[in-house]
Amino acid sequence: MELQKIQVTRKNTLNIVFKDESGNIVSVAGANIVHKDLKAAMNALIPHIAFATEQRETFGKTLKDVEAQKIQDEGTNNVFKWLTVDTITLADDSNVVMLSGNRILQSGDVIKIESPSINVGMEEKYQFCNELALAVEAAVYEAKAYWNEQKWGIKEGSLDFGDDNPFNADGLTADKIPEAEPVKEEKSKKAKTRKMKVA
Repeated sequence: MELQKIQVTRKNTLNIVFKDESGNIVSVAGANIVHKDLKAAMNALIPHIAFATEQRETFGKTLKDVEAQKIQDEGTNNVFKWLTVDTITLADDSNVVMLSGNRILQSGDVIKIESPSINVGMEEKYQFCNELALAVEAAVYEAKAYWNEQKWGIKEGSLDFGDDNPFNADGLTADKIPEAEPVKEEKSKKAKTRKMKVA
C-alpha cells in the first residue's frame, strides 16, 4: 500500500488515498475513530506547518523552541493552540510532502492553511527536512496500522465465555436444574406499647 494522502476528518475518522498493486488510485473513508497515536503523529507536524507557512509564532525560533511549546502553558505564541494539521499529501516518490490544516484567528474564525510542496531531500528550501521526514513517516506508520491492523481509538469488545457460557442450554436437563429454596419470612417486630395507668 503506497499512501498518497492521509486525512483525519472532523469526526476523528481517517480517509486515505493510496495506489494499489495494479497502479489504481483508491480512495477509502474510514468509519472508526482514530487512535491517539495517530493524533499525536499529526500534532507532531504542527511546528512544520508553522515554519513552512511562516507563521508569526516561529519568527526567531528554532524547531526545538517551537516543539517545546507543546508541554508549556498555552500562551499567545503557542502554535499548538492556534494551528492544526489534518492532511498529509505525498508525491509518488514520497520525497515531496504537503501539509494542510487550520489556523484559528484571534477573532475565533478558522482559515485553511496549506504548506508549499516540500522536497524532504532538499534542505536549502526547508531547513528541517530530516525532522519533517521522520514525523511524516510516523504518521504514515499509524495510518497503515489503522487500516491493516484495525488500530482504532475505540473498539467494540466481545465477551468470551468459553465453556462456562450461562446462555448455552445444551445438555441442560430438568434433573440438573437446582431447586429453588423457599424464602423464609421474618416476623416483623411490633412496637411495644405501654399501658398507661389512669388515676
